[in-house]
Amino acid sequence: MDSEYFAGSDSLDRLTYSFMCLRVIAYTYFFILCFYQAYLEILKMIRKQSKTTTRFFVFFFQSLFCILRAIQTVFFFDNHQLGMGTPNFFFFSLGTAAIFLAWVFIQHYWLLIMYKFFISEEVRLNQAKPINYSTFIFAIVLIIYQFTVSSITLHKNIETAESVGFLILLLIYGCMVLFNGYYLLRHLKKHKKSTPFSHFDIMILKTKILLGTVIFVVVTIIVQELVFNMYYTDTYETPRQYLKLFVVGVIECIQLLVVMLVLSDGKWKVYVLFQSIKSNNDSSSEVDNSNSNSNKGKKNSTYDCDNSSGNSNKIDISIEVDNLNKRLEESSTNKSNTTLNDQS
Repeated sequence: MDSEYFAGSDSLDRLTYSFMCLRVIAYTYFFILCFYQAYLEILKMIRKQSKTTTRFFVFFFQSLFCILRAIQTVFFFDNHQLGMGTPNFFFFSLGTAAIFLAWVFIQHYWLLIMYKFFISEEVRLNQAKPINYSTFIFAIVLIIYQFTVSSITLHKNIETAESVGFLILLLIYGCMVLFNGYYLLRHLKKHKKSTPFSHFDIMILKTKILLGTVIFVVVTIIVQELVFNMYYTDTYETPRQYLKLFVVGVIECIQLLVVMLVLSDGKWKVYVLFQSIKSNNDSSSEVDNSNSNSNKGKKNSTYDCDNSSGNSNKIDISIEVDNLNKRLEESSTNKSNTTLNDQS
C-alpha cells in the first residue's frame, strides 16, 4: 500500500474520515440516549428503594457499548490503525463484550418471565435467585474473558485464536437466547388462548422481533468473521479493514435501534425528548382499571423483573384474573355436580 495514503487513495481517505466522523457522532448520540434512560432507572430505584431492574442493565450496557465504540473510533484519528496491538482493537473488544452483556440481561428477563408465570408453582418459587446468580456469574466470566483476551492482543497477535474463541462464544450464547426465547414464545401463545387481554399480542410481537434480531446478528457476524478474519487473513493490513468496520457498524446499529424501540414500545420520540420510557406506557392503566375489582384484596407478589418491556405487571394481572376465573369455574362445576348427586 502507498505510504502516502492510509486507506489506499486520497478519495478513499476522505471517505474513511467522513465515515469515522459520522461514527463518532452516532455512537456518542446513542450513548447519551441510553445512559439517560439508565440514569432515570437509577433515580427510580433510589426513590422507591427497589431492586435493580433488567431494563437498567440493558440500557447501562448499551450506553457502555456506545461510548467504547466512540473511543475506539477517536483513537483511529491518531494512528489510522484498527488491528490487534492497538488501543482501537482493545476498546473494540470491550465494546463487543458490553453489547453481549445487554443481550445477557434480555435473556435474563425472558427466564424470569418463564419461571414466574409458566412453570409450576413449586419450581417458580425457587428459581428467581438461581437465575439472578447464574446471570451475574455468566456476566462476570464474560467480562473477565473479554478483558483478558483484549489485554493480550495489545502485546501479541492472536487474531485466529481470538476469532475462533469469539465464534464459539457467539454460537453458545446465540443458541441459549434462541432456545429460551422460543420456549417463552410457545408459553405466551399457549396462555394467550385462555386470556382475553390483548397485551399478550404485544409481548409475542416483541419476543418475535428480538428473536429475529438475534438470528440476524448471529448469522451476519459469523459470516463477516469467516470472510474478513479467516478467509482474508490480511484484512487489517489492507483497506478491507474499513469495509469490515462498516459492515460491523451497520449490524450493531440495527440491533441497537431494535432493542431501543422494543423497550419503548416503538415510541422513538421519548428518547429524543429525554422522557422516561416507562411513564409513556399508557396501556397498563386500561388493564389495571378493568381488573381492579377482580384483584381487590389480593396480594400481588410480582418479582420486579420489569421491566425490559414494561409488561410484567400486566402479565401478572392477567394471569391472576385467569387463575381466579378458572377457580370460579371449577367451584361452579363442583357445586353443579354436588346438586346433581343430591337430586339423584
